[in-house]
Amino acid sequence: MASLEDLGKVVSTDVLIVGGGIGGLPAAIKVKETSPELDVLLVDKATIGWSGAAPKGGGVFWVIAPEDDLDTFVEVHVKGIGLYLEDQELLYEFARDTYGAVEQLAGWGVNVPKHDGKLATYHILDTRWSHASADMDMLLSLRARARKLGAKMLNKIQIVDLIKEGDRVAGAVGFNIVDNSFYIFQAKAVILASGGCHYKMERMWFAGGGEGIAAAYRAGAEMRNAEFGNLHIFVLKDTGSEPRVPKAQDYLINSTGEDISERYNLRGEPFDVPSLKPLVSMDKEVAEGRGPIYLDMTKVKPPSGGLGEPGRIDWYRPKFDSWRKRSEKLQKYMPPASEKSELSLRFGGALSPVKVDHDMRTNLPGLWAIGDTSYMGSSLAGAIPAPPGGVRGSGLMNAVLGAMKAGPSVARSTAEVVPPKVSYDMIKQLKEEIFAPMQRKNGIMSDDTLHALQDIVNPLRYSVRRSKDRLEEAITKLEKIQQELPRLIAKDGHGLFKCHEVKSLTICAEMTFRAALARTESRGWHYREDYPERDDKNWLKWITLKQDGGRMVLSTEPIPIERYKVKPSL
Repeated sequence: MASLEDLGKVVSTDVLIVGGGIGGLPAAIKVKETSPELDVLLVDKATIGWSGAAPKGGGVFWVIAPEDDLDTFVEVHVKGIGLYLEDQELLYEFARDTYGAVEQLAGWGVNVPKHDGKLATYHILDTRWSHASADMDMLLSLRARARKLGAKMLNKIQIVDLIKEGDRVAGAVGFNIVDNSFYIFQAKAVILASGGCHYKMERMWFAGGGEGIAAAYRAGAEMRNAEFGNLHIFVLKDTGSEPRVPKAQDYLINSTGEDISERYNLRGEPFDVPSLKPLVSMDKEVAEGRGPIYLDMTKVKPPSGGLGEPGRIDWYRPKFDSWRKRSEKLQKYMPPASEKSELSLRFGGALSPVKVDHDMRTNLPGLWAIGDTSYMGSSLAGAIPAPPGGVRGSGLMNAVLGAMKAGPSVARSTAEVVPPKVSYDMIKQLKEEIFAPMQRKNGIMSDDTLHALQDIVNPLRYSVRRSKDRLEEAITKLEKIQQELPRLIAKDGHGLFKCHEVKSLTICAEMTFRAALARTESRGWHYREDYPERDDKNWLKWITLKQDGGRMVLSTEPIPIERYKVKPSL
């Protein structure tokens, strides 16, 4: 009689966590702290403790410190950043818990700043809200803590699909990208902490291939707020790096020297990172023959924020200091600073649409999603790409808080679940589909498909200055790519990895374009030239989507604004 072991390596666990970064590791810790008897397994396509976006940044966490006003923060966020599409109740919960979350990281061995034995906070680059930091080896500290508690770990395994027992998620399947071995994971609960979708165009989030999002979608999970997955970032054209200037949108000039920040009223926005308005303004100036756009360094004001006042923070951070010294050394080889620097844009995508409740549960029993997999889907950020979510340091904080919500919820729920029984025929079919690109002798390479996809998602005419005609044009181009996906070929595990990654990215792109076509208004990072005004009368709604019969089906969900404290003037 055929058994699952005939198909591949079978691994059984109580809790399977997909992703070993700043979301997955704290989630493992919280599950083990809540219920030490549970088996917890982390699986990562790279190396646990080194993967994801967290090791590539400065380790900044947004916090609401004791001196900050929680109500004021929420009001500013709802009115100026998320534009009433937030789940205000979740926003209050998360903001309230930020300070304690960083204290918890310190308790797990992460190197964070202290003052007189307590967590020290600071303001960075003139931001309104407080921040704390962790040294750049924070994931290694969390990995050590998770291992000490008994969590198990597997590296270099790409999870491709979730498996189900009836309506319940009962594990996942994937393969080792080094030796091509097939893995079948049976689990009572699955936590997706695999990151978001960023289309391989931005170093910070290069690992974000959208695999967890696509797997959840194929399994029947609902998505939300996908229309806002269109992040672009200011970069200096000569170096490709982000300008080290706070509020860069305040200092923009065109090729004739005109102040377009003044012309388009770009100053004074509540964002810690650029909003959509400067991008639309820049694109309009270029289209009308007044490009390129420059950063006027003669007007830049030095930031007043930093790592606190001298002597206020007692913090030795060797990993960050080593990185900073290397960066300063590289500056010797950079072009000298000029009075104006030409700006360009770099596409980051930032799609994180898996819909979750306040415990980070999806609509599928047995499945939770945290961090960059569900940041937008939780409606924490509102009408804006997330990460960064409009507030510097909110990406890392969202992942940690999501883990702290999901961990205890998973532990409680798992106690009531019997070990799953997985269908042999279902797993056999999934294995055949996963390895199909390696069985083809002729076809197309994943890199060619990826570049064709990037040519659709990147241009401002599709991603920023949207209209019905242009969105339909983008969808038509995307459909042509989808028709070619069954012809993808791979020669080895790394090639197979890239095939499944580009398949996931294509699903994510369709989500964004179809949701953007449905929202017939302009709000936040969603701008429609054919519907240029915000429409609170008809569009205080979330757009949700899910797979039904192989088709992407959209619906709307009214925002319960009557329950929320901050309300628009209708």
